Amino acid sequence: MQPTLRVEHLGAMKKLIVLLLSFVAFGCHAQAPAPAVRADSAIHLNVVPNGRYTRAFYTVNQEPLTTATVKALLKRYPPAAAELRKGRAQTRWGLLVLLPVAEAALIVGGVQANRLKDEGGSAFSRAPVPFSLFLGAFFGSLYLGASNTHFDKAIEAYNRQFH
Repeated sequence: MQPTLRVEHLGAMKKLIVLLLSFVAFGCHAQAPAPAVRADSAIHLNVVPNGRYTRAFYTVNQEPLTTATVKALLKRYPPAAAELRKGRAQTRWGLLVLLPVAEAALIVGGVQANRLKDEGGSAFSRAPVPFSLFLGAFFGSLYLGASNTHFDKAIEAYNRQFH
């Protein structure tokens, strides 16, 4: 004997199907994403007083980041990565070019001044060119190191995409 559907059951099933279909239709409509404000993913520098001193750290979405994480974020954005490369080049010039020149000039000046120690006067007056090269290269490398603001410029370039 096969079960038969009664007319009452068919009416109830139709109502159930209509109810489910309307729930699905309105449920999908309710699930549409609401227009939201874009999260602030810019890199911020936070300075916090810590007794007599201050502590500075970078954050994204109020979460603290390490310097390595900040550099990784900056390397992903091409304008910021270009600024980082400029900063590395400037540091390279200061450390790998000018400091060895200063060191060599100091050694040459010391040897030359030592050879002419019988002439009297200061070591600078006995070997003015090597000591002048030493001073120029040494203070040039210090200037390149102190004036390197490319990391800050890279952060500014990265943050421009969120404004």
